[in-house]
Amino acid sequence: MTTTVPEGLSSALHQHAKGVAVVTAGLVTPVGFCATSIAPVSLDPPLLSFAISTKSASWAVVETAEHVVVNLLADDQEDVARAFSRPGADKFGPGTRWYRDSAGLPALPGVLSRWRIAPLERIRVGRHALVVGLVVAVERESPARKPLVHYDGGYGRLARG
Repeated sequence: MTTTVPEGLSSALHQHAKGVAVVTAGLVTPVGFCATSIAPVSLDPPLLSFAISTKSASWAVVETAEHVVVNLLADDQEDVARAFSRPGADKFGPGTRWYRDSAGLPALPGVLSRWRIAPLERIRVGRHALVVGLVVAVERESPARKPLVHYDGGYGRLARG
């Protein structure tokens, strides 16, 4: 079946399973968004990347932030992923469990791991920005649990073989 490139790419990407993270930032007013674009770039130096829509309400803070936090979600945190995926929602309202980490950044409890990132590059690409950052701190909160996975437009869990 042949389709246009945007339709074909969108359809093909639905077949690509991705880990789910919530990126948070903001020393004054917290912001956050759900990201499935988290990718390691290098271990030496420790670099990580993610993409963010420049139309996102979080972009204005991420664009200038000295640090952001990448919260890797566990497979029982689908509700967190859905909450941070909704544009315009009060993501840090009464229904959200969160706290300020030792650097004063918003962080989510119960995640698999948490990485504090110092953005080095913010490269505008189309309607998005690719952020590449130096990992300056790592916390492994629940390493024995499994990650939340996004696949075919929905959330799923990994099965161990």
